[in-house]
Amino acid sequence: MFKNSVKEREFSSDTTLYLIDGSSFSYRAFFAIRGLANSKGLPTGAIFGFLNTLRKIIKEFQPKYLGVCFDVSRRTFRQAKFEDYKISRPPVPNEFKLQIPWIKEIIKHLSIPIAELEGYEADDLIATLAERAKEANFKCLIFSSDKDIFQIIEDRIIMVYNPNKDILYDEEKVIEVFGVKPRNIPDFLALCGDSIDDIPGVKGIGPKNASFLIRNFETIENLLKNIDSLPKESLKRAILDSQEAMLLSKDLALLRRDVPLNLDIKDLKIGEPDYPQLQRLCRELEFKSLLEEFSVESPHKREEVLLKELPAGVILKIKEDKKLIFYLGKDSIFIYYSGEVYLLREIDRIKEILENPQIEKVSFDLKRVILKLNSFNIKVKPPYFDVMVAGYLLKSYLQELSLENLIWEFLGKNFFQIGEAQRVQFIVQLYSLFKERLKEESLQSLFSDIEMPLIEVLAWMEGHPLKINLDYLKEISASLKERRTFLEKEIYSLANIKFNLNSPKQLANVLFNRLSLKPVKKTKTGFSTNEDSLNKLRREHPIVEKILEYRKLTKLLSTYIGPFINQIKQQGRIYPQFSQVGTATGRLVSFSPNLQNIPIKGEEAKKIRGAFVSSFKEGLILSADYSQIELRVLAHISQDPQLIQAFHRDKDIHRFTASLLFSKPPEEISPQEREFAKRINFGIVYGMSPYGLSKELGVSLEEAQMFISEYFLRYPKVEEYIKKVIEEAKTYKYVKTLFGRRRYLENIDSPNTSLREYAFRQAVNSPIQGTAADIIKLAMIKIFKEFKERQIKSYLLIQIHDELVFDVQRQELDLVSSLVRKIMEEVVILDVPLRVNIHWGQSWLEATK
Repeated sequence: MFKNSVKEREFSSDTTLYLIDGSSFSYRAFFAIRGLANSKGLPTGAIFGFLNTLRKIIKEFQPKYLGVCFDVSRRTFRQAKFEDYKISRPPVPNEFKLQIPWIKEIIKHLSIPIAELEGYEADDLIATLAERAKEANFKCLIFSSDKDIFQIIEDRIIMVYNPNKDILYDEEKVIEVFGVKPRNIPDFLALCGDSIDDIPGVKGIGPKNASFLIRNFETIENLLKNIDSLPKESLKRAILDSQEAMLLSKDLALLRRDVPLNLDIKDLKIGEPDYPQLQRLCRELEFKSLLEEFSVESPHKREEVLLKELPAGVILKIKEDKKLIFYLGKDSIFIYYSGEVYLLREIDRIKEILENPQIEKVSFDLKRVILKLNSFNIKVKPPYFDVMVAGYLLKSYLQELSLENLIWEFLGKNFFQIGEAQRVQFIVQLYSLFKERLKEESLQSLFSDIEMPLIEVLAWMEGHPLKINLDYLKEISASLKERRTFLEKEIYSLANIKFNLNSPKQLANVLFNRLSLKPVKKTKTGFSTNEDSLNKLRREHPIVEKILEYRKLTKLLSTYIGPFINQIKQQGRIYPQFSQVGTATGRLVSFSPNLQNIPIKGEEAKKIRGAFVSSFKEGLILSADYSQIELRVLAHISQDPQLIQAFHRDKDIHRFTASLLFSKPPEEISPQEREFAKRINFGIVYGMSPYGLSKELGVSLEEAQMFISEYFLRYPKVEEYIKKVIEEAKTYKYVKTLFGRRRYLENIDSPNTSLREYAFRQAVNSPIQGTAADIIKLAMIKIFKEFKERQIKSYLLIQIHDELVFDVQRQELDLVSSLVRKIMEEVVILDVPLRVNIHWGQSWLEATK
């Protein structure tokens, strides 16, 4: 239901208030599911549809603070101002009215707060609660499809998600859709009106002119002050003739943020569901599919029966058995032993067990556990068994690795919410299942030797923040903004009109109508203005180059520099997080912020790395980067003698390949020919087709095919490998790395050509990229262990694909650089040597020059 648009953003359940427009979603559910009723004739479609939406929100976001807002009636303070407000809306169907009390009763028994107040609309309540969330330093994510709510959006603080269209509206998205900033939506509607709510607006002014006027004058009040500066007399006359209606329209569109609600953030915390009452409602409504989901006993009632305080005798038995199975809850630890669940409130009672390297710790998301217990001065020592990571290895294609989803995927049980005590019981079941499955699928070694030891490394990295030179970052930001403003003026001058540069529709109009450029590609919504299309138009008009640069600067500011500045905490530090379960290939993922996506091309992009500096006095940043590791892995896996020989002789592999392809001595190869060979080398690694290579090289399809044929003639074993791995993928529906990691390929025999060919490319690349990922993980584990044993104070900061970045004490530089090189080059023995490039400097930028 909730796809990439919202999952790309970071919402911490501890500091995010989630608000749902209950009236809107239940009304939509009523029309979406007609005809559903129980045996007594009570219509239940709206109830069922709304409950499904609510279940998905809770399951996917796991909110701690959540409110559902409702209209009480259609009569609000707005009708007192304008009798015709929403007059054209049809009466609310009785079938729908009958279902609203049931919806509210379900919400009540889910212990989710409801906000409603006579005389106000749900949007006013949402705006008020969002304002209170902001004052409490919370973010706010609103689930709504109503455009009126967009006016309260504030970048990275208050956002609106429309799950029906899978669109996340932040400030940039609102500007793209409406051409105005969120705060100017009431002024925008004051001009063009809103037929859905019967807001009159100004007769003769539509969204296009409204957007133009608000971009230039910001508010209707400012527009009236400068009415004589309007270029068109007709616009001036229309506004003056409808001045009263325009001002009224803004007043109607403006949401109240000061509704007298007796609710604060603390009042919006979700409580424990009343499961017996939910079961009763499900029986009455005849929602049989939800009965099992609501079958969990009240956790408070369950605690009375099951949850005794952990006895001292059980602690002794756990030590003897050398296994601790537990779940770390909000305030307590829940421990499973011999069929019983015990409650532990005093964590120090098992500190000795948690720190004992002879006792296995079994839980869910152990990295989170380690970091949380660090704050209690408890160092959770391996060995570990993390059921989340085990589930990921067994089904690496899963998008959602919550405990609830693992229970559904592997145990076939679906629950709305799971009490903390019950979670440890499911951990036991998953542990028993996964132990066997890992052995059966030859994943035990990968799990025990790589993924489990890696948890301790990642927890250490997350506990040691990166130091950022904030002044340097702000200087870059100011410089880029200045350049962007200059480009904006140049673009408007070349176009001879002001327009919204962030709107693809408006940009297409300028390029293809006003400037008469020939469109490259047509989409469902018009002619394409994406980067690919604009690159092909570079030579057609000077405006295109400037638009591309404008977009590049905007992305650097909004995706990297802005978020970095916002995420800097005390003492100029940022705390990135790393996930080992975020990709199907085994690569690590970083987020909050995403360090792996920092661009490496372009001078402006490279400068961002200059902000990353050492936390040691006179310390250095050291970068250790595997040289062409994926091509080396390809040589090993394919056993191609030419490739193996080239790497053994430490040849420049791209120059060597170019000399084979162009039949020239290496010393005669031009930079362009080497670049061609480089793209072909990596194109082969990524399973690129002749068509893909032709686009990459800018040559014809026939030439690309010729290059590939020539490549395979020179490296015949590589071609054999590609054919073999695709056949294996067709047979088993997965491919494996050298360490046994599986990448499942469900579309390998799809009738859809593009899906099938994409699966072919994944089949070729995944064993290579996945093996490289496993190698660097092994290197991280060994380096961490060596540094610990030798009591080296320098430490690993970041892992970015094939690169490890360290914060190094100056006096340890020689030791660290030699040790890191030795470990990384010798961590596995392949049929080709591994090589590492090491550089250092005052910043990450200097270390990668």
